[in-house]
Amino acid sequence: MADVAGARPKDRKRASALVARTLEERWRGTRITTVGDVAGDASARRYLRFGLAEADERPLAGAAPRSLVVMLCEGSGAALSSDELAVFGDEGPKELPFVNVWRFLSPLTDAVPEIFAVSEDQSVLVLEDVGDVSLWQAANEPGADPEALFGRALDLLADLQTRAVDDGSGCYAFGQAFDERLFDWEFEHFIEHGLARSDARALAACRAELHAVAVRLDRMPKVFAHRDYHAWNLHVQTRGREARIRVLDFQDALLAPAMYDVASLLTDRSTPELIDTALAHRLVERFAARIPRERLGAEDTREAFELCALQRVLKVVGRFNYLAAVKGKPRYLDMLPAVVATARRLASGRAGLETTAALLANDVKGGPSCAR
Repeated sequence: MADVAGARPKDRKRASALVARTLEERWRGTRITTVGDVAGDASARRYLRFGLAEADERPLAGAAPRSLVVMLCEGSGAALSSDELAVFGDEGPKELPFVNVWRFLSPLTDAVPEIFAVSEDQSVLVLEDVGDVSLWQAANEPGADPEALFGRALDLLADLQTRAVDDGSGCYAFGQAFDERLFDWEFEHFIEHGLARSDARALAACRAELHAVAVRLDRMPKVFAHRDYHAWNLHVQTRGREARIRVLDFQDALLAPAMYDVASLLTDRSTPELIDTALAHRLVERFAARIPRERLGAEDTREAFELCALQRVLKVVGRFNYLAAVKGKPRYLDMLPAVVATARRLASGRAGLETTAALLANDVKGGPSCAR
């Protein structure tokens, strides 16, 4: 799923110390039995899983979990585009965005994992372990019902959008929004990192076409958005007969069109290989039936979805190429053929995107099996 770079010895030591303190405070008599690396994703975060067992002494604060996950953070934890928006100033966020957004979300839903402890410098977090089964994995299991699983994820999203209203508590999500400027910034990220050639006239025409999309997206009403609500950031946690969808990596939340997270869920990476166009449209209608019509603004339901999907998939093409070329993570190139195929499908035949569609057909950086 992701790069698994082992935590440095000093980080393991710090993580072990915080876990030990957490066990003493919450589940006295519980001991650490194993420590192992856990896959992360496209970030500066690293994860460790601590296996636990009860000692002879009975825990004082209820049954201890069988394991805990530790998040090791580097940097501010803010999204790349937050610098462009300048929402945190020159010094960055005062609080780790993951913790800030979690504090807002945790009273609203049990889908987010519990935070049990945070180090003083906010670089080490002890979290509830929600397991390793992503929604993508669960939906691909023999006998699984992808429509039902993805539908449940969209039901959860619709409920979250309804509950997540600014309460004045200082949640960072309500201080930044996908507006025309940010949409343009992400389109420029695609042009700069996702296209192989630099014909000035074609790039200027592409930029103008995508700016027109940015203007339409900016006119849509904004709601709380996870920003990376995809099948690898949602886990299916099974306990007994109960299977719950858990939401991870919400630290980049902001305000966006209601269909933004829907587009993320149904078009990210290789998802269209499982969720074809017809199924995606059924799921979009299912989601739309659960939200007030005014959240879509003047756009038709399917049009709002496809505009958000186009914007996001182009952002991903630029982002994955950026991660490979600038951040030294070449494995993201392997994901690009599927992403580029979705981008081509969404742009092809759409009025006003003729140059963008041509560039996607001929000049996109799309991995080993796509046009270079």
